[in-house]
Amino acid sequence: MANTKPIGVAFADPVLESGTEFTDAAKAENDLFSDCVAQHQGATITTTGNSDTYIIAPVSGVVSGIIFSSTAALAASDTNYITFSVTNLGQAGAGSAALLAATAVNTTQVTGGSALSADTRRNLTLNGTAANLVVVKGDRLRMRAAATGTLANTVTFPVYALTFTPA
Repeated sequence: MANTKPIGVAFADPVLESGTEFTDAAKAENDLFSDCVAQHQGATITTTGNSDTYIIAPVSGVVSGIIFSSTAALAASDTNYITFSVTNLGQAGAGSAALLAATAVNTTQVTGGSALSADTRRNLTLNGTAANLVVVKGDRLRMRAAATGTLANTVTFPVYALTFTPA
């Protein structure tokens, strides 16, 4: 049967009306139910202090991955390094759930971390506490690059990509 109900510029299938439940097989075939990626390019990461940028969670669910990339390289150092963190500030901006592991793996330290390579992806390590990764649509997430010491150079065109798995 042809689609007959207008929705914007498209037409709805009469079977897909209010209250319709999708089977697992239908969900697997349809990317409407797959992960959602939100990306944001922040301002240049300065050689000292905190460089923050924000993303609003587009869906309710779980953060299942966070990637960082920039156009600049930064050598590893145990004295002058970046610590990456992502905090769920919640709907009112007062939350404190840490989405990343608070360990050296999310730094540019020589001991436990790694240097940044230009134009490459770096998978950041998520917090091991599952409850910290849960988000509600509209939560404000702060990505922070905190410089310890004085970095050898600025980090230009930083991009954060967060993958959300809908609930």
